[in-house]
Amino acid sequence: MNRLKSSMMLLLMIAILSACGKGESATGAADKGDKGQPAEVPPKPATLNFFYNGYSKQLVEELQQKVEAKYPHIKLNMIIHGKGSTIEDTLAAGTNLDLVAFSAGGLFTVIDLQLATDMTDLVKRHNFDLNRFSPSVLETIKSYYEGGKLMIMPYELNNNVLYYNKNIFDRFGVAYPKDGMTWNEVYEMAKKLTRVDNGVQYEGFQYNHLNLVYKNQMALPFVDPKTNKAAINTDQWRKWLEQMTRFYQFDGNHLIGYGDGVFIRRQEVAMYTGPSLLDQLPDAVSKGMEWDMVSLPRFDGMESIGSQMNAPFYAIPPTSTNRDEAFRVIAYLLSDEIQGANARKGRVPVVKSESVVKDFGVDLPVLKGKNTAAFFKDTIGKPITVTRYDGIARSTFTEVAVDGYSKGKLDVAAALRTAEEEINKKIAEAQKNAK
Repeated sequence: MNRLKSSMMLLLMIAILSACGKGESATGAADKGDKGQPAEVPPKPATLNFFYNGYSKQLVEELQQKVEAKYPHIKLNMIIHGKGSTIEDTLAAGTNLDLVAFSAGGLFTVIDLQLATDMTDLVKRHNFDLNRFSPSVLETIKSYYEGGKLMIMPYELNNNVLYYNKNIFDRFGVAYPKDGMTWNEVYEMAKKLTRVDNGVQYEGFQYNHLNLVYKNQMALPFVDPKTNKAAINTDQWRKWLEQMTRFYQFDGNHLIGYGDGVFIRRQEVAMYTGPSLLDQLPDAVSKGMEWDMVSLPRFDGMESIGSQMNAPFYAIPPTSTNRDEAFRVIAYLLSDEIQGANARKGRVPVVKSESVVKDFGVDLPVLKGKNTAAFFKDTIGKPITVTRYDGIARSTFTEVAVDGYSKGKLDVAAALRTAEEEINKKIAEAQKNAK
């Protein structure tokens, strides 16, 4: 009996020693699972300095809470753009940034300040699926950098739609707009809707010209990247100018700044397009507006060509000592979970996931029963070659050519020539000041 007990004790000791060999050693080696693979080592705590120039403080704080709940080992030190906390202020203070977020217009700020690094290695290491992006997104972001490097990651799209006021259409007995229209059709419709009724001047159509210029559907460049000279005095830009300013050249329909105020507050414009109005529409609806939207119209003969992409983005600066954790945050913010949550609030997702797209706007009562699919018909066109002087060219083209020709102060040739001269002058000044 004693021999049996001794044998059993010996076998038990062998089993324990054998288990120790497979498990954690005295030196603290990682345990292994049933298949002989090491268990994941708990990640080290990391605090990431995240500069954000984009969302409101409330939205940034919501994202911060979600990231830190998802990854308890990550803490985000959020630096929100504002007075005293610009990107220049932040860098001057010696802050080593791990992440930055900018609107599309901040691309050359990021380039000039060298705030981005190639994320190709991180994409591979974290098995991030680039095919999740909506069509043409990847092509566009790679076009921004020489060699097609993956320096930035967009996080939402600023797609356009054509909003319309049903009350005005009903008042004048005009059929509602529909998806897939051309600008010629909108023009004919606008003429029918531009009328004076009971002393009120109703206007058929207004648009945020700066938005449509920036995202021009003809894929026209603003500046020649080889010469850094204006590239707007061309036959194609002439066609664009004639097509898009004729709306303001018949009686009653006048160029009114950005146009959204007349559409929303006064409710005297039948159709409008520009940046999203979803945050302004509830007030208009409370004051009696019946409305809906259709896809952004396109040019005749170019019905398959979409707008230029206009998307805010994330980047990882070279100062980051936590590149993997920074990319983990980006990947999470591009996940179906976060993209879906934002889409439900009316933010157009940058991913093509059906589960995300189908829930677009469901948390916004103002979108109930509306044609939300219109947002996803503003597809992304072939990217142009961007330059650091595009902002100068866009704003000057709008101020000089669009305004001058629309108001009859300049003929089309003079409008383009004057804008070209003014753009080149401003670019030369910018180059001089940069030296």
